[in-house]
Amino acid sequence: MGISLGKEWHKVSGVLLLALLSVMTNPASAQTGNATNGQKLFHEKCERCHGKDGSGNTSQGRAFNAADLSSSDVQKKTDADFYRQIEKGKDAMPPFGASLDKNQISDLIAYVRQFGKKSSETKK
Repeated sequence: MGISLGKEWHKVSGVLLLALLSVMTNPASAQTGNATNGQKLFHEKCERCHGKDGSGNTSQGRAFNAADLSSSDVQKKTDADFYRQIEKGKDAMPPFGASLDKNQISDLIAYVRQFGKKSSETKK
């Protein structure tokens, strides 16, 4: 009986470990952000480079080669990709992980996703 119980515990602990690793490697997938809150954060943290419309067409955006957030290349990224980039930074983009919590980063992602929706609507 002790061997059987040990095998079952081993299976259960393996499943729990996989679930934990999934959440840790993809923190943004566990929750959906609030685009309204994200818009406020975008204005404070991102607009200087990416512009109000997300195009990156600002003096700082052009100097740092800021991405056009409405482009299909950007919009095809996963939420986890966005999360990592906002948290850790990339190239000239600074990291915001120390100044934004997980919910705020999720809010920003929700707002950035709206640039893709606006872009597809204007192409119709």
